[in-house]
Amino acid sequence: MKFYRLSAAFYRKYCQFDEILTKENRPYYVLLLELDGLTYAIPLRSHITHPHCFIADNTAGLNSGVDYSKAVVITEKQFIDSSQVTIRQNEFNIYKKREYHIRKQFSSYVAHYKKEVRRRLLNPTIPISALCRFSSLKYFHKELGLQS
Repeated sequence: MKFYRLSAAFYRKYCQFDEILTKENRPYYVLLLELDGLTYAIPLRSHITHPHCFIADNTAGLNSGVDYSKAVVITEKQFIDSSQVTIRQNEFNIYKKREYHIRKQFSSYVAHYKKEVRRRLLNPTIPISALCRFSSLKYFHKELGLQS
């Protein structure tokens, strides 16, 4: 299990998209996962207040973990900063121990997201769910096979 940062090239290309997380002072650390032939970068965050995540540490009510809703698809290798990052050892141990669980949860999240989008494509009058409205995956429908 390895953690990275997204590169400046990634942020230049995707800076105009509201749901993609950016910070002025430092980029987010991300967990890279491969799923169905795509590479996803899932950001590590604190203060997560929704269910689309894996919480690794909730001491002092911070709810730190990986946020599935802000995952992005990595379309070019240059979008990953090649220098590996280190995270707190206690959190790393939890991520490592629960890697299979995280992969299954994230796979389920992506499948549910795709199902919701396809449902709305068949019936555009269905209201947009919070799952789709706040997800960064909405910028990667082509890669997800949701549009031609």
